[in-house]
Amino acid sequence: MASNYRGSLRYSSYQGSVDSLTDSLNAMTLTRKPQSGASHLSRGQPTGSSRGLQCVVCKIRPKFGEYQTCSTHCIKKVLKNGGDPDMCDYCHEKPRTPGKRQCGMDCIRKATVACLVCKCRPKNRRYQFCGRTCKRIAMEYTPFILSIPKQHVTYQMVAKKFIDSWKSTTLQIPAIREIYKINHDDASLQRYNEYKETVGNEQFLYHGTARLCQLGVATTELCASLTCVCNIVRTSFQMAKAKPTGLAFGKGIYTSSASNKAYRQYSGVHGAVVVSKVVLGKIKHVSRFNEVLSCPVGFNSVVYDRMDGKLNESVVYRDDAIRPVFLILFQ
Repeated sequence: MASNYRGSLRYSSYQGSVDSLTDSLNAMTLTRKPQSGASHLSRGQPTGSSRGLQCVVCKIRPKFGEYQTCSTHCIKKVLKNGGDPDMCDYCHEKPRTPGKRQCGMDCIRKATVACLVCKCRPKNRRYQFCGRTCKRIAMEYTPFILSIPKQHVTYQMVAKKFIDSWKSTTLQIPAIREIYKINHDDASLQRYNEYKETVGNEQFLYHGTARLCQLGVATTELCASLTCVCNIVRTSFQMAKAKPTGLAFGKGIYTSSASNKAYRQYSGVHGAVVVSKVVLGKIKHVSRFNEVLSCPVGFNSVVYDRMDGKLNESVVYRDDAIRPVFLILFQ
């Protein structure tokens, strides 16, 4: 089932985008530097036999700085495999507490704000990575999705906004199964940011679509279907793939500020909801279907607050006006 690019969450607490990451922690380059009174950790040679000083992945070379790993190579292994399933997923050194993913209260607290790549350092404020190294690693794998643990502040924020944006009084709010961060390359983000700086009025909205594979259930690998949510993750939204006819406001990319609208019409239990950042710019407000069939001259988007916003339609008409940010799957 094609999504037709319809459906969507207003998400006002998010600011900025991944490509504008500015991190003051310059040590994140993983370039080893000699320290006064200490031997130079050249080529990751171990300097002691204590397990606490060794990389938690290879268990041979010494850790680098505040990382639990020795190199980007071992960080990538944590990113892909998640580390030892029996060990705390934050410190990666001590056994997990029964029924938990961490070893104790200190790591439970730290894991709520952990970088989604290395999983052993706090993320940089409103961004999902701790610094330049983890951002660079993430960029190597784009486009792809990163699982967000349920206890993480980002997961809780996205879930809360989904619930708060549910405007239906008859349809029950579905239980969320997983939330993923969608990652784009720098070039894609730059085009979006340039358009945002020119036009303004960024909002976070919902788009519901079909999931035709096991994405988020049995795999995080994207399938090749052009009508699956994987295609949106891979290429973002594209006007060229929107239906040319039969849509309420013409050929466009449809989102909504009402999460129930996206879930009900195109998603459901076996579908997906994509939380997207959308540049609406100057809005043409309409009061009925087919009032306009394209973006009117002098405007950047069309919004129809159907049923007082319970079935809101927000439409943009160019690729660079929207980027997917989070993927929500349901039980």
